[in-house]
Amino acid sequence: MKIDSYQITGRLFPAILGSIPFLIFYFFLVKPLTGNFFDLVLAIKWVSDLGFSAAVIYLSGHIGRVISKELIEKELFSNGLRMPTTDYLLHSNSYFSSEYKSAIHQKILSDFGIKIPDRQEEQKNELESRKKIIEAVSLVRAKVGRGSLTGQHSDEYGFIRNLAGCSVVAMIFSVVNLIIFSGIYSNKIALALSFSTVAIYTLIVLLGKLLINNFGHSYARILIQEYMTLKN
Repeated sequence: MKIDSYQITGRLFPAILGSIPFLIFYFFLVKPLTGNFFDLVLAIKWVSDLGFSAAVIYLSGHIGRVISKELIEKELFSNGLRMPTTDYLLHSNSYFSSEYKSAIHQKILSDFGIKIPDRQEEQKNELESRKKIIEAVSLVRAKVGRGSLTGQHSDEYGFIRNLAGCSVVAMIFSVVNLIIFSGIYSNKIALALSFSTVAIYTLIVLLGKLLINNFGHSYARILIQEYMTLKN
């Protein structure tokens, strides 16, 4: 599988950041309690640490993506019906001028044979208009690809969205660490780190929807603008 910048920025980095509480748990609790058990089983010390870290990062990233897409993004954008790209192409949306939106609709018709409902049709049945725009936008994204700036904004949006999902699990596990290292298995360094991670992940979770919304709108604007620069 080809590894592109989205795989690194949009997926790997959020997974690494979201795995910190699990690594704290491993290195400050599991390792001291098990001693050299894993090292003896796997023969080489760094193999056991690296293997566990890689597994945690992979699992953290996978769970985070599921949470971000299925629970956060779908709820925020009404199961995809109110994605920023869709909103911007509605006649009722005032961000782009009527003339510019008309040009976008004409280009979509010319490129893909999809006719975006006019203002009257949109007013009668906005849901159907949204569905038609969603169909068109999927083709627009494929045509633009990563573009000159679209790819960068896609990476940034993926990073924020997946980090928000990873932070939900990381926040919960940070609280578990806080309980463990404050009394059950006292460790001042681990406790201080756990306090920090609780605060950081809680802040990310609280700001998650706002950040996803802002970065989503930024990506949508760039996608549409770059699409309009493409020649038929």
